[in-house]
Amino acid sequence: MPHPYPVRILGTGSYLPVERVTSAALDERHGRAAGSTLARSGVETRHYAGPEETSSMMAAGALDQALAASGLAASDLDLLIATSAVPEQPMPTNAVLVQRALGLGDAGIPGFDVNASCLGFLFALETAMMGIAAGRYRRVGIVASEVASKGLDASDLETSSLFGDGAAAAVLGPSDGSSGSIEALRCATYSRGAYLCQMAAGGSRYNVVTPPPRQEDYLFRMDGLAVFRLAAEKLPRFISEVLAEAGCAPEDIDVVIPHQASSLGLRYLRERLGFPADRVVDILAARGNQVSASMPAALHEAVSGVRLRRGQRALLLGTAAGLTLGAAVVRF
Repeated sequence: MPHPYPVRILGTGSYLPVERVTSAALDERHGRAAGSTLARSGVETRHYAGPEETSSMMAAGALDQALAASGLAASDLDLLIATSAVPEQPMPTNAVLVQRALGLGDAGIPGFDVNASCLGFLFALETAMMGIAAGRYRRVGIVASEVASKGLDASDLETSSLFGDGAAAAVLGPSDGSSGSIEALRCATYSRGAYLCQMAAGGSRYNVVTPPPRQEDYLFRMDGLAVFRLAAEKLPRFISEVLAEAGCAPEDIDVVIPHQASSLGLRYLRERLGFPADRVVDILAARGNQVSASMPAALHEAVSGVRLRRGQRALLLGTAAGLTLGAAVVRF
């Protein structure tokens, strides 16, 4: 029998940078044939952070919105978890900078970062879930914030056409079980895919002291087709196991909230995994892949657009560098 965790999502929020960048503009900017960026990525528009839009600033904006939706103030939080594939700076953590941006510099609210690339939000959700279920915390803010545009190589059409910037957040709290719960959550890493998505430089191996073989190693690289093949090999059984843990079937899922990995990945969900198109939240064309912010951004889109209502069941699902798979069945 499934044993739901008595934890509910209280509210969600998101932040989009001001600069809206069309695929046509990227074609012109990088000297590409007209229509090539859109054809390669399926992304019509994405947003890029401006000089004043730091990762922590965007995160604070998204979390402020989630707190307002929850009827809470920032000072009501007793834990802050931040996630990003590439933080604002190596030290201190984004969570520290976000807390400061929220005006909580002397609040003493504990905060830390989770980095699981595109699945950072889901790992943070699991961490918060465990803490709340154990009675350690009562109000947890989770925020994912990404400035992916600064890590893209314009000469690589596959990656530079796909990604966008932004932040999204959720606030979690305890539930009596009748007002929302997390019915299952599972993650799995298959490290034979470790080098399919990577930024090779910028850590302790290659940096300004020990430079990489190529300057391009500071930028993001991905073998998208190899990622898709490995994910497609593992996903069907993985999803079946998560649904079995939750005690439900695919037809019991009201809304599928995927990480916006790629147009190919979203099509695979609809056509090969059998989820009806009208149940899959697809914001890729309007926002691009926002890395760890894309899943909570899709969650916020579902909630704010009233596609996901109280009492309904959502499947949060995605992949990340590693290769890592992750999914959660959530009763909203």
